[in-house]
Amino acid sequence: MIRKRGLRGLVVALFAACAAMAATPVAQADPTGAQSELTAVTGQGAGKVIVSPTSADVDNFVAQVEVNIHDAAPNTTFTITRAVDAPADGVCTSTNFGTVATLTTSAGGAGAVEFQRTGPLLNFDLFLRVIGDDGTVLQSRCMIIIGK
Repeated sequence: MIRKRGLRGLVVALFAACAAMAATPVAQADPTGAQSELTAVTGQGAGKVIVSPTSADVDNFVAQVEVNIHDAAPNTTFTITRAVDAPADGVCTSTNFGTVATLTTSAGGAGAVEFQRTGPLLNFDLFLRVIGDDGTVLQSRCMIIIGK
């Protein structure tokens, strides 16, 4: 009798564990980078910026950056600029913007660009401004970037 209950309990436990595993979605890590909506300060359009630090170089900061724009004027060339400051406290104070990429929107007013940024391994605040040749200015919120 004890052997039957022990085996039955084991079978029930294994079945419950398998059912829980099947019902539970695959665990996914939270993003290690940052992302922000791009909102129009002037002109038209919106978008998103995603910064994904990698561990490609253990001694330097390496990140993949993706900028997407939509609902902008057709065939507009946008210059992506960024300002960086430290410490990484979530308060962007730098006004020293540098150009990091460009993109041109399609006839439908959408465009995207991906690029890589490298530098010294440190944590910092990042603020993006995306400036169109039609006078449109889109900007991100202040993002805290943590190097891997």
